[in-house]
Amino acid sequence: MLEVGLGHKIPALAIKEELEMQYPDAFDISVVDFAKEVGAARTDRQLNISWDIALKFPVFVRIGYRYMEMNRKNFFYIEMLYRDFIQKGMQYIANTNPDIVLATHALCTYIASKARRIYGGNYKILSYVVDPFDGYSLWANPESDMFLVATEQSKSRLLDHGIKDSNIIITGFPTRRAFFDLKKSKEDIFSELALDFAKITILISAGSQGISNVYSFAKTAKRKNIPLNLIVVTGKNQKLKRNLDNLVHIKNEMNFAVLSYVDNMNELIAASDVVAGKAGASTFMEAMFMKKPMIFTGWTAYNDWYIIKFALDKQIGWYCPNLASFLNILKKLSKEPYTVLEYQRRIEALRFVPGTKAISEIIAGIAGQ
Repeated sequence: MLEVGLGHKIPALAIKEELEMQYPDAFDISVVDFAKEVGAARTDRQLNISWDIALKFPVFVRIGYRYMEMNRKNFFYIEMLYRDFIQKGMQYIANTNPDIVLATHALCTYIASKARRIYGGNYKILSYVVDPFDGYSLWANPESDMFLVATEQSKSRLLDHGIKDSNIIITGFPTRRAFFDLKKSKEDIFSELALDFAKITILISAGSQGISNVYSFAKTAKRKNIPLNLIVVTGKNQKLKRNLDNLVHIKNEMNFAVLSYVDNMNELIAASDVVAGKAGASTFMEAMFMKKPMIFTGWTAYNDWYIIKFALDKQIGWYCPNLASFLNILKKLSKEPYTVLEYQRRIEALRFVPGTKAISEIIAGIAGQ
């Protein structure tokens, strides 16, 4: 995987933990932050910096996505941008000589495939497509032996890119078992954060970087005195945390709690009624597992837009890209709390289940062969 955000790392860890639990002592597994592991420091920095830029200026990554889709089978730009990483990554795989390579990032699939083509090897290459409703051209690498996807929509995207139906398995989205281990109850959370049980609770988060328009929306919502509970998680953005802390002391009808980076996001989601923030695969799927609708305030690349489109089509979320639309939804939820129950019932009808166990069984079957 590549640790650009947590969207590629968490699924990898979930699969590792499930394999080790289901098949103790049968596997020797390493979850590798690939660019860093092979010593491609420049690429590692480049990927992380470009992700931060993409969060602040998503138009650039959207243009890149469109360009990639227009050049579906020609990835010369990958060779230009990541030449050092590709060479070191190929050598690493050749030296490691694994039995199976499971990639949760399309660039890792690209390198593993090229390494097998040039250096040889009998290892299987599996791609877990972490985008639950997409399967863009870089994912659709014909040299991958198998594609594991979360939904029928993701499978359809891969089929559109020429991948054979027989090479795609719908497994669901992998989630760590610890996510469902709630040590604190809703009562505990509400007591700690001084929230009101009589009010709808909105959880605001935008990933570990804490970069999103949703935070400015939250500030205005507090000043507008909307009678809700608002839990705001700022991630590693300490400047933002200090800025929002100034609003906590304003006494009005909104109960306003501000947290920095947390390790109990699962408990916060469970204690909330609605999750709000930018579209992201892990955030959305975790909200679905907890039966919580989402308010989307933004998206980075088109793979994120497919998440919003799915939620709108199924009426399990709202798209509020500007302040006015965000405030309108908050006011609506505060006055008509039964709306949340309607959305939750629709989510439950979709029957989203974690795919971790299914993926581990597939890998074990391949290993057994």
